Amino acid sequence: MFKTVIRRAGKCAAVAAAGLMMMSAQAAEPIKIGSFLSVTGPASFLGDPELKTLEMYVEKINEEGGVLGRQLELIHYDDVGNASSARNFASRLIRSDQVDIIVGGSTTGATMAAVPLVEQAQVPFISLAGAVVITNPVKKWVFKTPQTDRMAAERILADMKDRGITKFGLISGTGGFGSSGRTQTLEVAEQMGMEVVADETYSGSDTDMTAQLTNIRNTSGVEAVLNFGFGQGPAIVTRNYAQLGMELPFYQSHG
Repeated sequence: MFKTVIRRAGKCAAVAAAGLMMMSAQAAEPIKIGSFLSVTGPASFLGDPELKTLEMYVEKINEEGGVLGRQLELIHYDDVGNASSARNFASRLIRSDQVDIIVGGSTTGATMAAVPLVEQAQVPFISLAGAVVITNPVKKWVFKTPQTDRMAAERILADMKDRGITKFGLISGTGGFGSSGRTQTLEVAEQMGMEVVADETYSGSDTDMTAQLTNIRNTSGVEAVLNFGFGQGPAIVTRNYAQLGMELPFYQSHG
């Protein structure tokens, strides 16, 4: 009887030891953070510092012992600002790399291309892009860090109204961020009793916006101009604005 008890106790101890070894091995596995960012391409002014910041924090946290005793592993891909590439990389991060969370999406277009995949896979996704459509309507697995384009539109138009401006010209990019920003601006303007009397757009490949700005300048009643876009677009609009000698108040979005 005593020997039987000893044998059973020995087996239980062996099973417990094996379980502890498995738990220890699992605990030692790194937490995989997946990322796709526009490190190169037209949105590299966003993606390059974003990647460097991620790398800096992963290194810092690992040096401090990691998270819950586990090291962090960053797996990154450069989507060069292309929505199709972003979708492909998001799929790879989920299916091949089997990451625990995704942090990325420098632009709204790249982010929205990945959203259906992360929702289906139920992988937490923290976007670094600005458009309100990323989180509105609410998506269970999708989050974002910067203020929304609607917030920006509300603050800009509130400043206009404080200065007595009620009619303005709008020029915006046709990409994901600019397009969403335009939509939000039009909605906010209507709610605030303001009027968009000129509405122009430009594509990401445009190198001169003189024609659009001339149309705005020649529109009767324009009291200010708002540009909603990001990257090279706003810089070109600003240059052309000065070249045309336009002296109306000129607002830029947060892109």
